[in-house]
Amino acid sequence: MIHFLEDTFKKISSLRVLVIGETITDEFVNVSYEGQSMKSFCPVFKLEGGKNIQQGGAQAIANHLYDFVKDVKVITNTQNEIVKTRYVDLGDKKKHVEINKFNTKNFGEIRVNTSGYDVVIVADFGHGYCDQLEITDGFHLMCQTNSNNFGFNRISKWKNKRKKSACIDLREASLQVNRRIESPTEQDIHDIYNYELNCEDLFVTTGRAGSTYTNGKTIQLHPSFKTEIVDTIGAGDTFFGFACLMSHIRQQEQMLYLPSLAASLSTTWLCNEKSVTKQLLLEHAVKYL
Repeated sequence: MIHFLEDTFKKISSLRVLVIGETITDEFVNVSYEGQSMKSFCPVFKLEGGKNIQQGGAQAIANHLYDFVKDVKVITNTQNEIVKTRYVDLGDKKKHVEINKFNTKNFGEIRVNTSGYDVVIVADFGHGYCDQLEITDGFHLMCQTNSNNFGFNRISKWKNKRKKSACIDLREASLQVNRRIESPTEQDIHDIYNYELNCEDLFVTTGRAGSTYTNGKTIQLHPSFKTEIVDTIGAGDTFFGFACLMSHIRQQEQMLYLPSLAASLSTTWLCNEKSVTKQLLLEHAVKYL
């Protein structure tokens, strides 16, 4: 597979990529658990240091692609309108609580000229930035469901736009077809593909079970790479970014290997504190030979 990766790197090296969507400021505050308050039912934590501030969302997707393609441009919010602060245990890095701040009322109409780009990526995280986006057909789409927009940011809101590819996880797939899907069958994948997606390629991430791809005719499956996981935040975004590149070059016999490998690599560090590079990806791939 090393030869496959190197060959793929060559094929995508000349691409000009445009990423559109919300940039999310991720803040991590180190704390240690001190116990339960004696006067109220709430946990008590001790601050253990300063903040670790990272760029997530659309900017994180772009950061992962910089080392692989000729050019990446990002159209995104420029201020800290979307901030997610996570209080993380200093020892095991588990999240105790998350506090979100949204100041998104000023997002207006966005008109994008995509003619100068080979790959156009729309990362709709459901915070309003993409709600008035004017864009031509032929882009790659992720429309994310999270705690803030659960049930209100379904990918079918983009059904009138013809897309090169779409990428969703199992929860988003369940919302799409109005029934819970836990272990998707081939029929489930076909049902999702044919229900208001209007895309050429569909990628479905299934967590620890891996991922699935279909073009409406054939289906590919890929298991997840077994690695020591530090944090899964951002892994789906990483998968999506590289899936867009694979969809563009039509590497039909192996659509899932590179996105799955990149997503696996991104779980070995905290959120987006690092970005995927060719060197890191090759080193990661060697572990599975």
